[in-house]
Amino acid sequence: MEKLLVSICALTLPLTASAQQNQGQQIDLQVGIVFPGGVLGGGHKGPVQPPYVTLDDHTLYIWSQHGGYTLTLLDDNDTVVYQTYVAAGVQFCALPSTLSGSYTLQLSNDTYLFTGVIDLE
Repeated sequence: MEKLLVSICALTLPLTASAQQNQGQQIDLQVGIVFPGGVLGGGHKGPVQPPYVTLDDHTLYIWSQHGGYTLTLLDDNDTVVYQTYVAAGVQFCALPSTLSGSYTLQLSNDTYLFTGVIDLE
């Protein structure tokens, strides 16, 4: 019964996030697992549900079941141009309005690394 409840919750999270989403473009994220040595790869028994992230102008909206993240933006040279901590339960993050162009978005914690691409105007 517990496994069924967990499965139902995992399947309904994207639906809940869709219902809660503000206007904006959805950001597709790739999933990586962080191991103690800093190595990325697989290893967990089931699929990992990435955070549901949308972008509206310079505001990221984040719905997640994994807790807080370090949010990092990297430019085309993989140089960190912005980094901040987004605490668990915080559903949005205002990015500096001075940033424009295409950036790699990273959301990371001790277990997961989620990456995607955002375009800021």
